[in-house]
Amino acid sequence: MRDNGRGIPVDVHPKWKMPAVELVLTNLHAGGKFGQGAYKYSGGLHGVGAKCTNALSEWFKVEVSRDGKVYHMAFAKGKTTDKLTVIGEVKNKKTTGTLITFLPDPTIFTITTEFKFERLATRLRELAFLNPGLEINLTDERSDAPKKETFLYKHGIEEFVKQLGENKQVLHPKPIVISRQRDEVFVDVVLQYNDSYNDQILPFANTISNPDGGTHLTGFRTALTKAVNQYAKQNSLLKEKDPSISGDDVREGLIAVLSIKLPNPRFESQTKVKLVNTEIDGIVNSAVYEGLMTFFDKNPPVARRVFEKVLTAARAREAARKARETIRKGALTGGGLPGKLADCSERDPELTELYIVEGDSAGGSAKQGRDRRYQAILPIRGKLINVEKAREDQFLKNNEIQSMITAIGAGIGKPKEDGNGSTLLLTFFFRQMTELVRAGKIYIAQPPLYQIKRKKREEYVDDDVQLNKILISLGAEDVRLKNLADNKEVTAAQLKDILESLEKLAKLSEAVRRHGGDFEAYLGKRNSRSGKLPAYLVKVREGNDESIHYFHDEKAVKEFHQRNLDLNLFDIEMGQELLPLSDVPVAKTNGSRRRGKLVELHESAAIQKIIAELARKGLKVDHYAASDKPIFELTEGEGEKAVSHPLFSIPEILQKILEIGRRGVQIKRFKGLGEMNAKELFETTMNPEKRKLLKVDLNETNEIQANEMFTVLMGELVEPRRQFIEDNALNVRNLDV
Repeated sequence: MRDNGRGIPVDVHPKWKMPAVELVLTNLHAGGKFGQGAYKYSGGLHGVGAKCTNALSEWFKVEVSRDGKVYHMAFAKGKTTDKLTVIGEVKNKKTTGTLITFLPDPTIFTITTEFKFERLATRLRELAFLNPGLEINLTDERSDAPKKETFLYKHGIEEFVKQLGENKQVLHPKPIVISRQRDEVFVDVVLQYNDSYNDQILPFANTISNPDGGTHLTGFRTALTKAVNQYAKQNSLLKEKDPSISGDDVREGLIAVLSIKLPNPRFESQTKVKLVNTEIDGIVNSAVYEGLMTFFDKNPPVARRVFEKVLTAARAREAARKARETIRKGALTGGGLPGKLADCSERDPELTELYIVEGDSAGGSAKQGRDRRYQAILPIRGKLINVEKAREDQFLKNNEIQSMITAIGAGIGKPKEDGNGSTLLLTFFFRQMTELVRAGKIYIAQPPLYQIKRKKREEYVDDDVQLNKILISLGAEDVRLKNLADNKEVTAAQLKDILESLEKLAKLSEAVRRHGGDFEAYLGKRNSRSGKLPAYLVKVREGNDESIHYFHDEKAVKEFHQRNLDLNLFDIEMGQELLPLSDVPVAKTNGSRRRGKLVELHESAAIQKIIAELARKGLKVDHYAASDKPIFELTEGEGEKAVSHPLFSIPEILQKILEIGRRGVQIKRFKGLGEMNAKELFETTMNPEKRKLLKVDLNETNEIQANEMFTVLMGELVEPRRQFIEDNALNVRNLDV
C-alpha cells in the first residue's frame, strides 16, 4: 500500500525518544489527528487502525520517502525488529510518500488470510467517489495475469450515483444534486430515480460507510417524503381516490448517495455502522427538503415524472396489500400450509430448518433422508418468477412464491423504519426478505462435487482442490519413501507432513517465478549459515540482456543502489513498482540502455519457514534441483509386487505420488441432488455433523455488490448481462454441459 503524501515523519519524538513513524505504528492515541485539531473532518481520530494492523501481522514493514531519502523499518506482531535506517536516496526531491506492506498473522486469523480483490475494490471505489480528484490504484499480483483497477472521479458522488444506475432505465438522465452547509456540517446528496421496484440509499459520514444508517439517513428519508407530498399538495396532483403517499412509495426506484462531513462524529459501535449524532437529523432534514423543493420548482417535468412513479408505487402497494391479505386468509381459513411442504415436528423456529429444493425427484430423496424432528422440505417446480422485473402485486400471484411465503411465515417487503434456479430464489430473498438475509438465516447447501472410490475407501469431495489433496493422500497410502543419503525410511506421518509442505512450496515458488526469478537460482542465494533467503530482487536489462540480482536485506539493496544510481530504483510514482520492466525509467550507460526494477519478495519468510520444516525431516534444500544420481527412493506395494521409483529431486516426490494416487480411482461427479439417493443426500448435505452450508452474508460491502449483480443478471437490460457473460465466461468453474 503506497501513497504519495508527505511521508510519515521520521524525526525523533522529544517525549517518547523514538522516531515518529515508530511511535504512530506502535503506540495507541499517537496519530496526527488525535486531539490536535489537525483534521477537522475525519472518520478516525485515535490512531488505532495502523497499530492494530501491525499487532495482528506476522510481519509489517514501512518505507518512507521524505526529504530526498528513503527510510525503512520492520516489525513482527507489533514489536520493532529493524530500527529506522536510510536504505536509499531519490534524485527528485518531490518523490515523497509512505509504502506499507504486511502479512496477516495466520495464528490469529486461523480461517483465512486471503484478501478478496472485489471487496477491496468496492471500498476503494467508494473512497474515490467520496473524495473527488483522489486517484487510487489497486493491483492483484497473485496470478500470472495481474488484475489492476484505477479509481478517479472528478465529479464525486454524482458519478457514484450514475454508476449505480448505469444498468437501469432512469427517469431523468441528470441526477438531482444537493449541496448545503449548516454551521460546520456539510451535506451532499445525489439522487436519481429509475423504473425498477427497489431502492438503494448509501449513507456515509466522513467517508465511512454506515450500512445501518443513523440520524443522517433518518433526516434524509423524512425530508424526501415531506418534499414529495408537499409538491403534490401545492400542485393538486393527488386525487381523492388516490392512496396516501408513504416513505416506501417515494423510495421505490431511488438510487441515492448521502455524504455528510461533521466534526466529532459519534457512532453506535467501533464498527461505525450507524451514526448517532442527534443534531444531524434536523440538519440533514432541513438541507435536503430545501434542496428538493428548489429543484422541483425549477424542473417541473422531472418533478412530475418522479411523482407519477411515486403514485404508481402507492397504487401497487395497495394492490399488494390486498394480495398479501388473500394469502394470509388462505393460510388461516382452510388453505393451511403448502400442499407439498413436508413439515417438521419442532415448533421453535430457532431450532428448525427449511430445505427448498427444485423438483420432485430431489424433494423425494430429501423427504426420505431428512430428520423429521426439525428438517422441513419444500419442493418447488417450474421457473420461479423473476422478482427483479415484476412488481409486488404481480409476483404475489405466483404459486411457488405463495408457497415459500406461507412456509417461511416471515412476511415480505422491507420493515418499517423510524425516522435466485437458485439465482431466482436468491433474487427473491434479497429483494423481498432482505432482513432474513441480513440476519444470516439463508444458506446454500453445498453438496459434494465428486464421489471417490478406491478399493474399500469411499469419500465425498467438495471441489477440485480437495480432490487433489485426496489423490495425494491415496497415492501415499501404499508407498514408502527412503532418503538415500542416510538410507533411512520416512514414517507415514512424516511423509504426510512432507507432502503438505511441498504443496505449499509449489505455490510459493510460482510467486517468485511471476516476479521474474528462477526458483532454483533463488534458493541457491540463501545464506549458507543462517539459511535466510533473499528478500529483494532487482531485474536489470541492458540492451537485450537481462540479469537478476538477489539481496537479503535493505542494507544490500542500498549498497547496490549506490553503485547503480543511474537505475533510479527509488524514483517512482505511486504504483510504478508494479509496472512491467519495459515501462520502468530508462538510463544509458556507455551507449547502451539500462533499465531496472526493484521487487520486494514478500514470500521469502514463508518459503524459508517451509524449507526449515523440510530440513528437519531430512530433506535438504540442496536436493531441490535435479541431480545426476537418485536422492530418494519411493517404493510402491509390498513383497514381490513392490516397484521402486528412483527420484532425483525433492519436487519429484509430490509429482510421483500424485501419479500413483490417480491409478485405480473411480470418480463419480454429481450434477444435482436428484442424482443422490436418500442416504447419500442426508450424509452429504443434510447431516449437521458432516454437511457444509454456505451462509449468504450481507455486510455493507457485499450488499452494494449484490445489488449491482442482481441488477445486471436479473434486470431488464440485455446488453449489460451479455457483457458480463462475455467478460467472465473463461472464469467459470464446475460447469456441466
